[in-house]
Amino acid sequence: MAKGNDKNYVSVWFWLFAMLVMALPCIGVVMIIIWAFTGENESRKNYFRALIISFLLMAAIWIALIMVGLSPVIMKTVQTWFQHLQKTVGHW
Repeated sequence: MAKGNDKNYVSVWFWLFAMLVMALPCIGVVMIIIWAFTGENESRKNYFRALIISFLLMAAIWIALIMVGLSPVIMKTVQTWFQHLQKTVGHW
């Protein structure tokens, strides 16, 4: 790609800089959000938007897996609460 006329050109040096910044714990998250929604470079914005979407999808998958793994414990707790409630209401 010709870098002179292409506004979507992103240099190797920017990607190295971006990877370094993204490795920083709090600053990296803030910069990903900033780079995803500001600037005129559509290629860079699309990449960081895709990064955010992929993170949200992975987080949703992890939450679903955790809920499936914990569902027996949750169901047991709810069942215990209902049994306790029935005993309490039965005494009135």
